[in-house]
Amino acid sequence: MTNGGRTREQCLAWLRDTAQSVEPGQDVDVALFKPEDAEGVARLYHAVYGDTFPIDYVYDPALIREANAGPDLHQVVARTPRGDVVGLSALFRVAPGEGVLESGALMILPEYRLGMLLFRLMDLTHEVAAELGLNAVFGQSVTDHLTTQKINRRYGYQAFAFEVESMPPRPGEAGRRISLLDEFVIAHDRPHAVYPPLVYDEFLRELYARTGLERSFLPGAEPEGQTACAVSAMPAASLAKTAVTAVGCDFADRVRGMETAHPGQHAYQLQLPLSHPALPWAVEQVRALGYSLGGLLPLWTDRDVLLMQKVAGAPDFDAPAILTEQARELVACVRADWEGQAGLSADATSY
Repeated sequence: MTNGGRTREQCLAWLRDTAQSVEPGQDVDVALFKPEDAEGVARLYHAVYGDTFPIDYVYDPALIREANAGPDLHQVVARTPRGDVVGLSALFRVAPGEGVLESGALMILPEYRLGMLLFRLMDLTHEVAAELGLNAVFGQSVTDHLTTQKINRRYGYQAFAFEVESMPPRPGEAGRRISLLDEFVIAHDRPHAVYPPLVYDEFLRELYARTGLERSFLPGAEPEGQTACAVSAMPAASLAKTAVTAVGCDFADRVRGMETAHPGQHAYQLQLPLSHPALPWAVEQVRALGYSLGGLLPLWTDRDVLLMQKVAGAPDFDAPAILTEQARELVACVRADWEGQAGLSADATSY
């Protein structure tokens, strides 16, 4: 995405200086984004988030138009006859796989939040996903309330991973950090071979069976060559991630390097390729470094990925609000593995 000619600060100053009110009670049409919606989308982001949204382009109409012209963003807008944008939903690329997009960015002006507008936005968003022929749609639910989980359940999402305390507390709130449920709707499965680590073999087989995904299970092998991975960090969230595409002999060193390069983060996450023969060996290596189960990211790279995580301190697993029995079972598995790892660490310290 190229620079729209204005800095973030210039866009925010423009939005503040030209602030417009939206008359409540207007009729609303829900439709795919059009270039003329770009200013309304920028104003909606500013109305909902003020100056705080962490991604710059959402405040710049030129960049919003550019982003919607590419394959990685598909916005759905709720617009009034006057052209005001009062609601938004979107499909956008987070996972590296070509066949999976995230559904999110759902926001509505407070004056228009009553009624069925939310579901009209979500209905069209999922219609777009079907038209795109996606293999999977990814969604994340916060667990400090149940609203997002209730919406996702309506559209058939199932929980596959649980990110422990991966988000900071909400602005102005002094509560605990927020955990996330990683949820997916699988539209077109892509059966393939996976190499389950022994410690998570039962968990994975049961999850695949429960969610109807077809996989063949193969024994692992020793690593060869060098690790291929990409490291990213979100300092505002105190989170660092390593996405691994190939497990090599230097794998544990690469993980340590990620932690050294981003010290003091509350949460560290690893995305590990279940379709790589050295995956079981890799899991043993990082469990020795204090990592525990996060869950499964199906078709994340167009193949499945195992999520592992390490967090500072002792998480409060009783704090998250969890809606479904399937999600509660997932959280219980993640908790049991963390507690087992914590017990091993305590035993090791006691000697």
